[in-house]
Amino acid sequence: MPWIAYTMQSGAVMLAYRTATEWLREALPCEPAARDEYRISLSIDSKSRPHLAYQSRATDHLIYGVRDVNWQFEEANTEGGLFPGSVRFVIMKVCHGVFQNPPFKDIPHLCYQAGLSLWHASKAPPPTNPSAPPTWRKNVEKVDSSNLVEKGWFTALDFDSQEVLRTAYFDDRSPAGVTARQLRMATMIPGVDFPGQPNEWRVEILDRGDVLGECPAMAHSITGEGIISYFERKTRSLKICMFGNFPESPAIEVVSSDVSDVRSAVGVSHQSRFCIVYGAGGRLRYATRTGIGTFAVEDVEAGGGWPQLIFDSVGSAHVAHVVNGTLRYALAPQT
Repeated sequence: MPWIAYTMQSGAVMLAYRTATEWLREALPCEPAARDEYRISLSIDSKSRPHLAYQSRATDHLIYGVRDVNWQFEEANTEGGLFPGSVRFVIMKVCHGVFQNPPFKDIPHLCYQAGLSLWHASKAPPPTNPSAPPTWRKNVEKVDSSNLVEKGWFTALDFDSQEVLRTAYFDDRSPAGVTARQLRMATMIPGVDFPGQPNEWRVEILDRGDVLGECPAMAHSITGEGIISYFERKTRSLKICMFGNFPESPAIEVVSSDVSDVRSAVGVSHQSRFCIVYGAGGRLRYATRTGIGTFAVEDVEAGGGWPQLIFDSVGSAHVAHVVNGTLRYALAPQT
């Protein structure tokens, strides 16, 4: 069942989902979202429960909600897990926890910028007391600290097939007098030697060029390779960065230099092809990487704003996008 979270002009947060016969829309019982420069994060857990995260319009605090029987929303304790604080660039994804014990399944993981640094938070039981209720306390950690360079612009987050968490984002080097935003990626190395051991984060710079990047999207293949799509403002081009266990990693290619929206989305098909959706010339485009630097591009329909791409369990592609203020949905069935 496809799900889409979005906001109205008023900032009201909406959830749309499709039954067998129709789309249903629900206005959520939560405070308005910040001006919609960033995505409303939606993730579905293994029990088909929707989880939502976004930045509050009124306070800039991180709002997290989950629906079981009813929706329950709260301000996440982003400041050391103790109290809420101002955030930007919120992203969230639920880890189904296939390899975890039951108390640690379906845990929401969030990344965001606060205090010019990149942070990670999760709501989980204490490692030393799995039977305790989930909490933010002791589950908030700094991923990449700021210095003269801000960290955590335009975050993306994904898990690979082994449930390794990675987040892609940009730094902002303008405080150091340099007009550049380089693409970075942080990989979580969980502390598993003893209960309560802190996680470590391995940070890499993937695109060190003279770039001004923004709006990354990330996906992984079942074999562990990953792809990040992003907009490069200096050349006004859509680029991808591929990483993994191959000699050329990280490898960067240009998908298109004719884009009409800074946002894109990526996925990996069941044929292990990297696929990218984006807007160009007022049209929604669907690109499939066919070789080194080559892409088969399909013209889908008018639109292409705020695109999102998901492949389901049978390999069908689900795409959501916006055209002239109207939310659209497209399905490409697996054949």
